Amino acid sequence: MGTNSVWMQLPLLTAELPEHWNLPSYLAAVVQIACIAPLIYTVLHKGVKSFTLPTPPLIVAFLLLACACQLGLVFLWQNTAVVFGTERSLPLYLLLFGLAIVNAMSSVLFLPFMAQFHPAYLNAYFHGMGLSALIPSVLSLIQGTSNYECIGSIPHYFPPRFSVSIFFLVIFLWTCLATASFGALYISGAHTHEHSKKVHEGTPLNENLSSNSNRSSPCSSPELNETGSPAVDTITTNAEESKTVESSMITGFEYVFLLFLTALVNAQMNGIIPSIQSYAALPYSQDTYHYGITFSNVVSPLASFAPFFLSIRSLPILGTMTATSSLVTSFIIYLAALSPNLIFNSQGWGSVLSITSAVVAAGLHSYLRVVFASLLREGNQSESRLFWCGVFIQIGSFIGSAVMFPLVNVFGLFRSAQACPSP
Repeated sequence: MGTNSVWMQLPLLTAELPEHWNLPSYLAAVVQIACIAPLIYTVLHKGVKSFTLPTPPLIVAFLLLACACQLGLVFLWQNTAVVFGTERSLPLYLLLFGLAIVNAMSSVLFLPFMAQFHPAYLNAYFHGMGLSALIPSVLSLIQGTSNYECIGSIPHYFPPRFSVSIFFLVIFLWTCLATASFGALYISGAHTHEHSKKVHEGTPLNENLSSNSNRSSPCSSPELNETGSPAVDTITTNAEESKTVESSMITGFEYVFLLFLTALVNAQMNGIIPSIQSYAALPYSQDTYHYGITFSNVVSPLASFAPFFLSIRSLPILGTMTATSSLVTSFIIYLAALSPNLIFNSQGWGSVLSITSAVVAAGLHSYLRVVFASLLREGNQSESRLFWCGVFIQIGSFIGSAVMFPLVNVFGLFRSAQACPSP
C-alpha cells in the first residue's frame, strides 16, 4: 500500500516537484534498487547456516519501518535537496526506498510465514495484496488527482479535494492498523496448527474444506473398538487417506514449473502492465485510464477469493490459463504500441477493449497467483516452498520492470497521447 500510494499521487507530485514528468522514471529506479534487500536476505537465509533471525519480530520491524516512512511522507514529500548541483526530491526518494524494501521483503518474509497459519489465511493474504492497490486508487479518485477540462489544446487541472499530505496521512493510519492487526494475530496464537484448526473449523470461508477434513482427516483421532484399540476399518481408511494426500503433493518437475509460472505471471502483473497501462488507455480518454485501473483493482481482490470456491489443480489447465493471460498482456502491449493512434480508429471500441483487457488480465493474474501459492504450500516443506515462491515473485516482478524500463524511458518505444488533442 505504501508504494501504491506514491504512484497514485504522481499527477500532483509531478506538478509540484522539480523533476516534473521525469519523476516516475526516477521513482521506478528507486523501487528496483530496493529489490537488493530480499536478495541479501535470501543469500544469508539459505547460504549461511548460522544466520537465524526470528521471523515475527522481523516482520514487526519492517511494518514499523513502513509506518515511519509513511509518516515521513506526510511532512517531507515536498522537500528537496541539491544533489550534484541539481535540485532533487531526495526525501521522497529515501522514504519510497524504505517502503519499497518492505514491499519487496514481504514476498520472502511474510509469505513463508503464512505456512504456519491455516490455509484460509493464504487466500486472505493475497486478497489483502489486491486491496493494497484498490484502497489507494479509490482514495485517489475521491481526491480528484487528475480531473481537468480542456481549453483549446491545453488541460486545466482542478485543485484536489484534499492535499497530498492528507492522502499520505490516511495511508499512514491504515499502515498502523495493519501493524496492530499483525500483533493481535500473532498474540492470539493463530499461527499454531492446533489453534488454527479449532478457530477455522466450520467457518464460512472454509466450509467445504472443513466438512471434507472433518469426514476424513489423517490427523483426526482414530475410532476405538470395544477393547480400546484402534478399529481396523479406521486404520485402513487412514492409510488410504495418507496415500491420497501424498499422491496429491506436487513433484519436483511440477514444483519448478509452478515457480516458472509464478515468475511469468508476476512479471506481467507487477512489471509489464503498470509500465504501459497509461499508453494503452490514455489515447482514448482520461476516464478510460481511471476506469481501467479502478475496475482492475476491484477485480483483483475478488479473484483472490475465487480459489475458495473453484480451485484448479491441473497443471495443463493452469498453464493454459497462464498462456491466456499472456495473450491478454500482449494485447495491452499492442494497444500501448499504437499510442497515440486509436485501434480501429474508434475511441469507443478502443476504450471498451482497453478497460476489458485490463480487467481480464488483473482477474487471471490474481487468481493464478493464489492458486500457485496454494499448491506450493502443500507438503512437509511448505515454508521453504513458500519462501521460494516469494523469491520468484520478486524475480518475475524485477525482470518485468527491468525489461520495460529501458523500452519506455530510454528507447522511447511508446509515445504519450496529448491530454487535449487538437480538434
